[in-house]
Amino acid sequence: MSDPSPAWGAVRTFMRSRCGVMLAEDQHYLLDARLGPLARDFSFPSVEAFVATACSASAEDRLRRAVVDAMTTHETTFFRDRPFWKMLEDRIIPGLRAAGRTSLRVWSAACSTGQEPYSLAMLLEELWPEGAAGTQIVATDISEIALEKAREGAFTQLEVNRGLGASRLIRYFEQQPLTYRIKDSLRRRIEWRVDNLLSPLPGPKDCDLVMCRNVLIYFDENDRQQVQRRLRASVGAKGYLGFGATEMSTHGEPLGGGWYQPPAK
Repeated sequence: MSDPSPAWGAVRTFMRSRCGVMLAEDQHYLLDARLGPLARDFSFPSVEAFVATACSASAEDRLRRAVVDAMTTHETTFFRDRPFWKMLEDRIIPGLRAAGRTSLRVWSAACSTGQEPYSLAMLLEELWPEGAAGTQIVATDISEIALEKAREGAFTQLEVNRGLGASRLIRYFEQQPLTYRIKDSLRRRIEWRVDNLLSPLPGPKDCDLVMCRNVLIYFDENDRQQVQRRLRASVGAKGYLGFGATEMSTHGEPLGGGWYQPPAK
């Protein structure tokens, strides 16, 4: 089946080459829904004209970034997938402490608007406050807009209701007129970086935890393998890989909850 329009075909090709995201043919409704507002914002006469410019080889970087931001999925919640966090709480963090770690080095890849790294920072503060203080959490995403929101750490009532109880809301957030904002003491523990999972450059090195959840499902098999190799290269000795519940790693022993322990290098 051919693409419903040349513009949608161009967007699919652009997203596949730019960041590995595979958009389905029957998602063509996203063309107007997500790129229509951008066409208006950038003063193009139509979505088709915007796509022809923004997805071309000579496009300005700001237009390319806008397309990626619009077409990538930013759905996430605090403490998403309870078995993942339960395994981390009951087995992985205690195991790292028993192995002599005094703090951790963490990479939260494809972190979207930041709920995952903030969830980890909260959990570490509760389980291991002395180790949490020295832990470095590097959180990355391809979307600069998502990272801006993550860095700001301000979330709506609906967003904090998804995954957080009252005790954590009181402990880690400051209530503002329209949002709840993560307290500075927690926000300072996370470093935010723009990163493309398909980048040939290495990610953070010697990590105790590498998390990349619910994003590989949008990649084809070759890109999925490439990303997994890159993530695996960032795991330090006796470190752990964490994936989404529907994703699997070919680079480690499954532990449950989406966690894997790669073999020794």
